[in-house]
Amino acid sequence: MEKISGKCPILHRGIIILFLRLFLGGLFIYASSHKIIHTPRFINTVANYEILPYWMINITSIILPWLELLIGALLIIGIFVRSCAFIQCLLLALFIVAIGINIARGLEFYCGCFTEDSTIGGMNYWHIVINILLLSSALILFILERRRFSHRFFQKHFVQK
Repeated sequence: MEKISGKCPILHRGIIILFLRLFLGGLFIYASSHKIIHTPRFINTVANYEILPYWMINITSIILPWLELLIGALLIIGIFVRSCAFIQCLLLALFIVAIGINIARGLEFYCGCFTEDSTIGGMNYWHIVINILLLSSALILFILERRRFSHRFFQKHFVQK
C-alpha cells in the first residue's frame, strides 16, 4: 500500500475522512433538525444561556440551526470539507465555553443541542467531554482532508483546471 510522505496509508486516510465526514455531518443534521422544527423552544433555550445580548437571541436562534444543517449536508456530500470542519471546530469551541460558563454559574437547564430527552441534553461536565471529543474529531478531519472537494465527481465536473 502506498504511503503519503510517511503518514497513514492512502486507503486508511480515505476511510477515516469518509467516516468522520458522515459521522459529523449526520450529527450536525440531526442536531439542527430539532432546533429548526421547534424554533420557539430553541429561542428560549438560547435566552436561558444568559450570554448573548437580547437583540442577538432571535438572530442566533434562527441562523445557528440552518448553519448546522448546511455544514452537515456539505460534509456528507463532500463539498468544502475543510471549511466545514473549521466552522464546526469554532462552533463546538463556542458550545464548550458557553456550557462551561453556565456550569460555573451554577445554572442547570436543557442545553438545546439535541432533543430534551437525549442523553446529552443536560448541562454537565460529561456534556463538555462529549463536545471536546467532537471537537477533536472535527480537528482531525480538518487536518486529514487536503482537498476542496472530497469526492472526485465534484473535482471532475466543477473544478476548472
